Amino acid sequence: MSAREEFIHYVNHGGDKPFVSMQIGAGAGFDTKLAGKRWNSETTLDDLIRAYELAGGYPLFNVGLPDAAGGNPALKRKTKTENRETERVVEQWLTTPYGELYWKGHEVPKQGFVPLKYPVSSADETRAFDIVRWYADQHAANLDYITDSLGADLAKLQPHGPVSVQWNMQPFELFGLPTVENLVMLAMLHHDEYRRCCDYLLDINMEICKAVFRADADFVFLGGPGSEMLSPGLYEDFLIPDSKVLTDFIRSLGKLAYTHICSPVQPFLDMGLYNRMGIDLFETLSPPPVGNVESLADARKILPSEMCTRGNIGLDILLNGTVDEVKEATLVVLEATKGRKHMVGASDYLFYDIPLENVRAVVETVESF
Repeated sequence: MSAREEFIHYVNHGGDKPFVSMQIGAGAGFDTKLAGKRWNSETTLDDLIRAYELAGGYPLFNVGLPDAAGGNPALKRKTKTENRETERVVEQWLTTPYGELYWKGHEVPKQGFVPLKYPVSSADETRAFDIVRWYADQHAANLDYITDSLGADLAKLQPHGPVSVQWNMQPFELFGLPTVENLVMLAMLHHDEYRRCCDYLLDINMEICKAVFRADADFVFLGGPGSEMLSPGLYEDFLIPDSKVLTDFIRSLGKLAYTHICSPVQPFLDMGLYNRMGIDLFETLSPPPVGNVESLADARKILPSEMCTRGNIGLDILLNGTVDEVKEATLVVLEATKGRKHMVGASDYLFYDIPLENVRAVVETVESF
């Protein structure tokens, strides 16, 4: 089997030997460093492939959903980038029937991109839902563009491993137009309208899924903020029911749903909320100080046996530990997940300054276990 086939087989069925897959890419910077670059945004797919080759283990490549505005010349975004020695500031504008949407972000060398301004806030009140529905409609009107735009990237990556396509697919996230804080405020202030908007987005996201899978993607990314932002009530009203509809639909197409929540998850884990979302590949059950899961073995027992998990070597250990300390931490994960469907990896995506020798130590320890 190819690496792509082996990865998917392990997610579906597990295996009789330990499996290792380090999280590389997603703008975190490890692949940027190995390519000899300073700006994470300049990292290419070739750089990402090379980073996985140097690190070892099995890749999972993440690519973003193509911007639907690109499929309609009348909707092209205006972009302004200000380059400085120590930072870059990127601004974008998109004209809509509800006014101009404005994004602003900031990038620092070796640290990546941080959004500073999102185009929708809770101050927009119910107008926010009109904006979100209009924005979703642009994706629904450009499904062929999405499929065609993904084709070249998938053709480059899939000889090396599976590909997950990522966008704010969870309807609660409103296509990423507001911050998480504003999502919560809108849900609290306008619960019923929020629910109607999520129902509208659910149908469009299923159509986008079909467009993505026509390009032969392997996974789509099912989002969901962690417990520091959301209440169990919001999970019950929004994230769990919508996730189940989406994941059932994804599996009906013979594909898989992947979720990454790198923040504290223990309370929601104990409540069994993640068990009900239909997730195929879940990460990460991270210990302090990165997460708040005290016992990986106990956490793995809570989650369904059919769910595959991935992690959980702390980024603090990978950054500051010796090779021997990293090997010891890897053995702890291997012992805690023995007999479970678990891929050894990190507690989050590998950032710029993590030493390659520590990443290699994880892979070599798993492969010789």
